[in-house]
Amino acid sequence: MSKDSVVKKIIDFYSKDLTSKEVERVFLQETQNRYKYYVRHMDKPQEQKSKIKGVFAFTKNLTVTFLSKLSPVIRIIFSLNIVVFVFSIIQQNWNYAFFSFIISNLLLVFEVAEKLTARDELEVARDLQISLIPKHPPDDENFEIAYFYETAREVGGDFIDFINNDKDSYYISIGDISGKGMSAALYMLQVRLLIRHLSDFSDNPKAILSSVNKNIFRHIKKGLYFSSILAEIKGKELKICRAGHTPLLYYSAVQRICTEVKQNGMAIGLNNSELFENSLEEFHISSAKDDIMLFYSDGLTEAMNDRKSEFGIDKVKELLISNSHKSAEEIKNEILTSIYKFRGYAEVHDDLTMIILKAK
Repeated sequence: MSKDSVVKKIIDFYSKDLTSKEVERVFLQETQNRYKYYVRHMDKPQEQKSKIKGVFAFTKNLTVTFLSKLSPVIRIIFSLNIVVFVFSIIQQNWNYAFFSFIISNLLLVFEVAEKLTARDELEVARDLQISLIPKHPPDDENFEIAYFYETAREVGGDFIDFINNDKDSYYISIGDISGKGMSAALYMLQVRLLIRHLSDFSDNPKAILSSVNKNIFRHIKKGLYFSSILAEIKGKELKICRAGHTPLLYYSAVQRICTEVKQNGMAIGLNNSELFENSLEEFHISSAKDDIMLFYSDGLTEAMNDRKSEFGIDKVKELLISNSHKSAEEIKNEILTSIYKFRGYAEVHDDLTMIILKAK
């Protein structure tokens, strides 16, 4: 084997799947997330008169927090290894230094193996969640349909679904479970399946959401709730019911204005009495050619940049108006481009979900 081919294999091995986006994610997003994780669990240091003492106190608290997150055995070995390394530097004993280097790498291997095991489990959960996201929108002669789904973490609490009702109509559902991570994803799966099941027994969005609330209230843990919009699409008519979710954005091609459809509706899981059902309000839209309807989660309007400024609903409205002549897919891409540009390298705080309907 030639030297060039060996070098090429080594380069290919280390550069495989390496992209600029991956580098940005590791150094600009994950580094921030890990730092915030440790700071969140640190004891609040007392105010120090001296800046040097303040840095020392912060470093000490960060170190103690890091050690507390290790398993007891690894914590002891790691601490002893640090002592051995310091001793080897003082004594200039490179045998001990080499021994410390070997132990450090073994500890790294153990910790990485544990992380990879957890990542494998998360990937299984993510694959399951992604498999439930529609692969393509319904084939509708009255609407162009585009949608997007992105989780802030490996798994998320947002959901979207297209549910066939009969030959003349279908449902669009979009929702957001409170919280993030695995617990939110598990509840999301339950809610999605429950909506699908109950839609077989009713053709009324308000009745379906009321039934979902009654069924889920007994099983959901206290303090957890979720918002949702359920819309029945029949021809060019939309029957919409909102349960605490972000309002639908409706662009009228005739009037050339974009408005929020803010009908009443309480989030699911907050109340199990008649108060919930009475709070729900159905809204009807008779769409005309080139009208646009945008269903979305708050991860769209509340996307933040490095200065903690939110993207905001007004920017979304402007994008719908200025791009109203484009297809639903193009409008979706324009919104995503604007959000990614606005967000930059800032931490992703929430799932991003949207469905766009444009009347033909």
